[in-house]
Amino acid sequence: MIRKILLTTICIMMLLSPVKAAKKKKTFKPPNLKIAVVDMDTLFQQYFKTKQSDADLKQKQGIYEAWAKKIGEERLKLEKEFKILNDASQNLGITHFERGKKRKEAKEKEEELRKKETELQQYVQQKTRDYKKFVAKMHKELLEEIYAEIRKYAVLKGYNFVFDKSGRTLNTIPVIIYSGQQHDISAEILKKLNRGQPDADAQRDKGSSLR
Repeated sequence: MIRKILLTTICIMMLLSPVKAAKKKKTFKPPNLKIAVVDMDTLFQQYFKTKQSDADLKQKQGIYEAWAKKIGEERLKLEKEFKILNDASQNLGITHFERGKKRKEAKEKEEELRKKETELQQYVQQKTRDYKKFVAKMHKELLEEIYAEIRKYAVLKGYNFVFDKSGRTLNTIPVIIYSGQQHDISAEILKKLNRGQPDADAQRDKGSSLR
C-alpha cells in the first residue's frame, strides 16, 4: 500500500514539473530598433563644400600644370640648342678648332638638358604625390563633417542604426539589397548640410572629382 502511494506521488510530481517549467518560460520579444539608411554617394556629391573643394583642387592642378608646362618649354629650348651645337660640331665646313669648340658647348648644353629633364620629372612626381595627399585630406574632412551631421540627426530622432545604402562589398555586391523609402533620411541630412546656402538646390545632378 505504501509502495502504491509513493508511485502515485512520483507520477503526479512528474506530470506537474513541465507545467511549472512552462510557467517559468518567458516569451521572446524582439528589441524595438529604429533603423534608417542614407545614400553617402548622393550626400557627398551634393554637399556644397564638395563643390568648393573641387574648385580649390582645379585651381591647384592648374598651377601645377602651368609650372610643369614652363619647365617643359625650357627643356624643349635646351634640346633645340643642343641639336644645333651637336650638328655644328660635326660640320666639316668649319675648322677643326671650331668643331672642338662646338663639341664642348654641345656637351655643356646636353648636361643642362639632362638636368632640366630631371627637374621636370621630379617636379611632376612630387606634385602628383602632393595632389593625391591633398585630395585624400579634403575627402576625409568632408566625410567626417557628413558623418557628424548623420550622428547628430540619428541621436535627435532616436535611431539605433544608420546604414549606407550606396555601400558595396569587395565583390561589388550592395550591402543593402532593399530598403523602403520611408527609411531613407538622405534628404533631411542634405538639407542640414546645405543649410544657409542660397544655391543648395543647384548642387543636385552635378558630379564631383573628389571620389
